[in-house]
Amino acid sequence: MKDANKKNLCKKYIDSAIVQKEIIARLIDRLSLINISPKEIIDVGAGVGLGSKEINKIYPEANCFMLDNSIESLNENILIEQNAYRVCANFKKIPFKNNSFDFIFSSSALHWDLDIESSFKEIYRILKPGGLFLFATYGPNTLIELRSAWSRVDEYKHVNDFYDMHNIGDLMQSINFDDSVVDFENIVVEYSDVFKLQKDLKNIGSKITYSKKNHQNLTTKNKMNAMYREYEKFRQENGSIPATYEVIYGSAWKKFNSIKLID
Repeated sequence: MKDANKKNLCKKYIDSAIVQKEIIARLIDRLSLINISPKEIIDVGAGVGLGSKEINKIYPEANCFMLDNSIESLNENILIEQNAYRVCANFKKIPFKNNSFDFIFSSSALHWDLDIESSFKEIYRILKPGGLFLFATYGPNTLIELRSAWSRVDEYKHVNDFYDMHNIGDLMQSINFDDSVVDFENIVVEYSDVFKLQKDLKNIGSKITYSKKNHQNLTTKNKMNAMYREYEKFRQENGSIPATYEVIYGSAWKKFNSIKLID
């Protein structure tokens, strides 16, 4: 019964990961324009392996390490090749030596870490000189409709904060990444109703935010209904309601002659 439940959770995640799968596809398109032949690859925030599987198709001979802080997700990974390895660890303390990987990939994961600077420093540390870092994360306009709807219900935060593209670009330069490129686009997913959006967010692991001041559940039935009414104001002429994702893409290299030490 437990195995059946796990498979069901994995299927729910994959079915609901609409934006995540699209972002991976767009990262793979960008990767096709870059000439690299990595032997050691790590997918930071691999989850169930949606990105790792696509990377493995391109570089089937490379060792692919799937790193995530959720052992449940790693145990349900969809990449079963012998040269794929699961690693359960925090992004801020990646258990590999300096200069270990030729290619570091990360899609829709770095935004979960509030201390993104430490994560980027760790990524820089384990990246080999001459190695590539390719990633996608979310910007502050992500789920702006949901954020706006909740703001008309109460003063609490119900949607995660996200880093600005320019802050990420500045951070990469300060760490000493070379040839860093950062850009963004908005991806809008259309839903028939807000309930389906809520279901997808739950299935991909989005958390309910709680107030530290009163420790009460911020999603009471009355508040949820009020939020639904506010979200309805975003309904479009075609009958759908939008959910906007501001997607930040980035790529950079580690200099061959890099000698900067990361604290």
